[in-house]
Amino acid sequence: MIKTLPFLLILSLMIGCGGYKFSEVIEPLETGQPENAYTYLQEHTPEKPDIPFLFELGLVAHYANHYSESSGALDQAGDIAEDRYTKSVSKEVSSLVTSDKLRPYAGTRYERLLSHYYRALNYVYQGQLDGALVECRRATGLINYFKGEDEDYDFLGTGFLAYFSGMLFEASGEWNDAYISYKQAAEYYQNAAEKTGVEMPDDIGNSLIRLARKLGFTDDLERYRRQYGESPNLSKDYGELILFYETGYVPPKREESLTFPILKTDDVEDDKFVPTLMGRQGRTYKDVELEYLLRVAIPTIGSHRPRLAGVEVAAGAVKGSGMLVADVEKIAIETFNAQRPMILLRTLLRAVGKYLIYRKANNENEALGLLVNLAGVVTEQADTRSWKTLPNQIFVVRMSLPAGTHTLNLSFLSANGRGSRRESVPDIKINPNRITFLNYRTYE
Repeated sequence: MIKTLPFLLILSLMIGCGGYKFSEVIEPLETGQPENAYTYLQEHTPEKPDIPFLFELGLVAHYANHYSESSGALDQAGDIAEDRYTKSVSKEVSSLVTSDKLRPYAGTRYERLLSHYYRALNYVYQGQLDGALVECRRATGLINYFKGEDEDYDFLGTGFLAYFSGMLFEASGEWNDAYISYKQAAEYYQNAAEKTGVEMPDDIGNSLIRLARKLGFTDDLERYRRQYGESPNLSKDYGELILFYETGYVPPKREESLTFPILKTDDVEDDKFVPTLMGRQGRTYKDVELEYLLRVAIPTIGSHRPRLAGVEVAAGAVKGSGMLVADVEKIAIETFNAQRPMILLRTLLRAVGKYLIYRKANNENEALGLLVNLAGVVTEQADTRSWKTLPNQIFVVRMSLPAGTHTLNLSFLSANGRGSRRESVPDIKINPNRITFLNYRTYE
């Protein structure tokens, strides 16, 4: 094991080197120049792009209106993620000696689900609604896979994807599939509400009533009318606008250093030692009791809410307000909190292994022990990989508008509900008895 440390040190340092600077991506996005961000990522594409880079490239390409390229990058990320659910033994073994950054990154469940949202929108904007429906079905299949894989599945992010799928199925006239998706959305929002704090949007109840009536499901119709009230009818020569407002950034993972005391009385090679060590976080001991201070690096994530946290839309005399449909920050934090105990356990197993190597080397030669200890410290890196350009929150505005071309006046709200700034989106075409989709992003 001592002989392998130089190789593992070099490998770990190579993995830690990024091919692009994230600041060079977000600056043009925030100044309304997504094309420049896309060009920068293209120019800094790694020889073998991995999932986090492909996620960033796919989303930036989407905002730069390169819809085919966006879907291509997101599809590639999805294919790699699916393949990586088959465990890579060699990388897993290496990660136990060096860093979690050697573990194949498969993306989180919510990242994989949200990639289908953007892929579907890419098809919508290219006028390929059938392609968007394929993405809805793929997202449904992925949710079903997650449900079958984990009996304690948390359903984080599934409500929004099912709701979004219902809208797209309804837009294509696939009434039965739309009805099923809206029913699933109601169930999924309820399952995840305690962790996400996002209740089922009222529009889902309205949609269930509308489609139950259209499909002739009289028993369901009466039940939903008692539960949700009456659904407003769409006027003749009117169409619908569905606007997704995306705000801020999901908080990134950062590295946190923790110290765990190893006592002189500890049997470090005991199988039960690492769980015991986990319980010592934050505790102090007298110097006379200490054998070694074990320092480890693990990821952490905290809240970083955007300044803008809502939207109101006016199109002539018609007005609508945004409903929160996906709190990506809360989903990211809850997902990480569920993973943290296992991350910490794995990190401590690795750190104790490094300590045992150091102790053996130090007993043979103090200089060698110092080198081994240094290698262990340098190779200890937290795995902070994630999809950083995802929005912090997603709101939806669904409103009926007269057929024709409209200018949307958007008023963005601060966290206290007050208007913060305004933007106008011209030339939005509304067709009678049709749904028009649009997503809009702010970053502050």
